[in-house]
Amino acid sequence: FRTPAYLFDWINDTFGPVEYDAACHEDGSNALAWPLRLEDEWPADAIIYTNPPFDSKSIVKWFDKGREHADNGGVHIMCLPNKICQTFFTERIALCNEIWMLGGRVDFSGPYSTSGGTSRTGTMIIIQRYTPSTHHPIVRGIRLKDLKKRFKDKEASQ
Repeated sequence: FRTPAYLFDWINDTFGPVEYDAACHEDGSNALAWPLRLEDEWPADAIIYTNPPFDSKSIVKWFDKGREHADNGGVHIMCLPNKICQTFFTERIALCNEIWMLGGRVDFSGPYSTSGGTSRTGTMIIIQRYTPSTHHPIVRGIRLKDLKKRFKDKEASQ
């Protein structure tokens, strides 16, 4: 499932520039930045984006890899389903620095997407950065319709 251009543009504008897409297809054909894999050695200090598979077992692996990357000075940005009430997430909430709740449902495109590609759950963006001490993540919200308008207008002016 491909991250929509307007959402990736917002991520780049807000947290980027994103240097690597670590959850793209194995051949890199759908990469939004330089392709990278979960199994690869992630470059220190890099800004890495992932839109991993939405099953809980996979998300746990990406959370843990992202925290390791953040502890090495990098930034990890994840697009995830809103599973904030599930046990695996509550156990990993301290591994996040920011949680951005996206108001609305993201339209993903891909070979297995439903008609229109809209996700069945809400979506959030998780930011993982180096933090030297115990912290509580900052929770923010933004409406997808505002992002669509903002980045549609941006594309039209370029």
